[in-house]
Amino acid sequence: MYRIIILTFLACTITLQAQTFKVAQQLCTDGNSRPYVVYTPKSEGAKPKPLLVFLHGAVATPQVNANPEGYARKSPLVAIAESADCFLLFPFGQKGAAWFDHVGQQMVLDEIAAVQHQYPIDPNRIFLSGFSDGGSGVYYFAMTHPDLFAGFIAMNGSLKVASMLGEEELFPCNMNQKPLYILNTTGDSLYPLEQITPSIDFLQKENPNITFKIPIGDHFLSYLPQEQAGIVTFINSHSRQPLTHIVWETSDISRINRIGWLQLQTLALDQERAPWHTLYPEVKIQNNKADLGVKYDYTYKGKGMRIAGFKNDTVTAKRLGAKEGDILIALERDSIRSPMAPMRYTTKKKAGDPTELTVLREGTAVVLKGNFNQGYPYTLLKHQHKTAKIEAEIRGKEVYVRTSRIGTYEIDRRQTPVKIKRKVKNLTDKP
Repeated sequence: MYRIIILTFLACTITLQAQTFKVAQQLCTDGNSRPYVVYTPKSEGAKPKPLLVFLHGAVATPQVNANPEGYARKSPLVAIAESADCFLLFPFGQKGAAWFDHVGQQMVLDEIAAVQHQYPIDPNRIFLSGFSDGGSGVYYFAMTHPDLFAGFIAMNGSLKVASMLGEEELFPCNMNQKPLYILNTTGDSLYPLEQITPSIDFLQKENPNITFKIPIGDHFLSYLPQEQAGIVTFINSHSRQPLTHIVWETSDISRINRIGWLQLQTLALDQERAPWHTLYPEVKIQNNKADLGVKYDYTYKGKGMRIAGFKNDTVTAKRLGAKEGDILIALERDSIRSPMAPMRYTTKKKAGDPTELTVLREGTAVVLKGNFNQGYPYTLLKHQHKTAKIEAEIRGKEVYVRTSRIGTYEIDRRQTPVKIKRKVKNLTDKP
């Protein structure tokens, strides 16, 4: 009997070591199950390892990825996980469970908890990374759930997108100066550097622990092998530190009401702001990006790309005369030979530049000429409501707090890194 048990255990152990990728399901708060994939590095041993979480792009698609394991196997993040000797988690989101809403965020947090339960994960070395929508999701998590992570890696993301799509208003102080490694490429037509750089400058005023890298490339991860060493060094150089100083600003605590050992119970938004509670400046960024404004039918398999619709009624393509159902076959002299052709074309253009579209309409080629729409300024962060703010600091075995528009709050003494013996004191009285 014991021999059978031992042999069974050995067989399971061998299988586990050979199983590099594992697909699992997570029951989400909307009642739907969604897949996730865990990659186990080849190195053996029971010593706890870091966990790298990767948020994919195009998270607004209606359907979840039909082949999650295939996606994970092709990911360039696997090489980084091997080099850093860390586990790698691939959550899979979709419209209604994105990185910017409560369902998607809770899904990611629950999957991290499940992986921690199943694998030897170092709880102080969990890193969140992402590309495109995933990179924007990294910004969103960094300002809504910073306390779980040792650091953040945002690749080709946009703070503007995180703010625009997020359920929560975003405040850079909520990062609490967590390490953030940002990569945006020289030729990204979706998020041009001329728009990204001002947003990073803005963040660095609030968080000195930001590294900003500008690899040569476009809106793809082809640059990742050249940047691998820097990312691995970032992972190896950071671990989550005891939370002794918290700054938190919010306009709503119905979904997120705590960070670490500090819980907000009620807000008092009808009160005046405290003198130390200053508002963020309104950062304006000029959008000079050339954009056709077209939504494509990616199920179409013929020549060119079929137009499924438009982002709004005033976009360039519709203003020039394009119609839903048209087949886009050329942009000036550039034939449409792949789904990436329009993006490559607009990379070479600016707002207001001349353009020429050739479409097939009922079998007849129609040439549409004109100019891209003019550029416009936009506000980086949406701040539409009154906010409350709290700052709490542990010094020795005492907690010092100051508040602005906070009704009631609680210090969870079971969660503090040291035992707090005395009553909470006013932060202005801190020695």
